[in-house]
Amino acid sequence: MRATARHGARGGGPDAAAVLADVTALLRSGMDPSRAWAAAGVEVDAEGLPRVDRLGGDAVAARCALAGSRLAREVGAPLARVLMAVDEALARVAVARDAAEAALAGPRMSAQILRRLPLVGVGLAALVDPRAVRTLVMSPAGWVLAAAAAGLTWGGARWMARMVRAAGGPGMADARAEIPVAVTCALVDAALGTGMPVSDACRRVAGVVDEHGGRALVELADALDRAAGDGPATPGPWGGGTARGARRRGTSRPAARFARRERRGSDSAPHTVLGALRRPLTLAVETGAPARPGIAAATARLDRDERRRAQRAAGELGVRLTLPLALCLLPAFALAGVVPMVYAVVAGAGLGDLGGVLDLDLDVPAPAP
Repeated sequence: MRATARHGARGGGPDAAAVLADVTALLRSGMDPSRAWAAAGVEVDAEGLPRVDRLGGDAVAARCALAGSRLAREVGAPLARVLMAVDEALARVAVARDAAEAALAGPRMSAQILRRLPLVGVGLAALVDPRAVRTLVMSPAGWVLAAAAAGLTWGGARWMARMVRAAGGPGMADARAEIPVAVTCALVDAALGTGMPVSDACRRVAGVVDEHGGRALVELADALDRAAGDGPATPGPWGGGTARGARRRGTSRPAARFARRERRGSDSAPHTVLGALRRPLTLAVETGAPARPGIAAATARLDRDERRRAQRAAGELGVRLTLPLALCLLPAFALAGVVPMVYAVVAGAGLGDLGGVLDLDLDVPAPAP
């Protein structure tokens, strides 16, 4: 392990995901956390937590490892089990992201090629008649054509870039969060594995994740407490509520109001913490059922939704790219290549200078007497 860590450092720093897998394997073999981190080449602070700046260039994996370590220490969960859950969640996020990148690779390459269409027009015009380039660079009207073509090209490129970014989407991670939603779900599941109530598990995880995810979990915990209604409930197995309290309460009005508000808001999207955890945790509190199977189903649904979203976005992107192509890039192609080429051909054939629009001497030879 030391050799692996040193080799990674020589190559530009150890990979955080690989270090996390190594530490998990060492912990499962019975090694204590401090020795496991040291064997993987990661320094720890006075509290025994890994230093994020020593976990390599993958900042997301480093933050997830630190959050898992802090949660394991605070709730008394085995560190190996928590880090293994984090590692598996990061692997699912990476697989889903790779699938999305593969689906969008074709449309993205098409966008890159189409952005250069006006330059292709200039090159074709120069091949057909080199005087077309002189028309662009040596006449006032040519300057206008070149400026208009450049403006249309810039606008079309920006338009395509926005389309490509929108097609990429947040995926399995909320764009405002520093820790992927799948990892946050894994941390909540690990906290529930210690037997604590659902709302307490949400608050514990809220203290170790990023600010955006923490606010969402605290809000969810408050709503779950309101849904619990008449006082604290004895937690069921794996963090579920009591069946007796659920039967007496029926469907809670605060939970229903919370659900309606979240459906109206942007945080109800499946790639957000609230969108992923609200339903399974609310059902667990209201019915007394275990919450962990619902979290597992929500995480699997995140994966399926990301793959389906990527395929749909790739198909839609291929069609939407025709808009900037037709409205910006093809006109720029015509202004930068076709119009100067047509004028050069007309002038070269001795048909005049198009009414003096382009005041440029192209050295056309006079016809023989």
